Amino acid sequence: MNNRLKQLIGVALVIIGALFLIVAYLAGWTSSNLVLLSALFIIVIGVFLHVKLAKSGEKY
Repeated sequence: MNNRLKQLIGVALVIIGALFLIVAYLAGWTSSNLVLLSALFIIVIGVFLHVKLAKSGEKY
């Protein structure tokens, strides 16, 4: 897989999680913890992957 594409996976997951939160709010699904926690999980995994891949690609 292309190195640039690998780095964008984390950012893409964060954006997908944020869009999921926006859709959940607009649809009125905010009373369900499962929907909110799944979006939070996607965002946290995206941030973790982004930081991990950014650190592994850096040269010290």
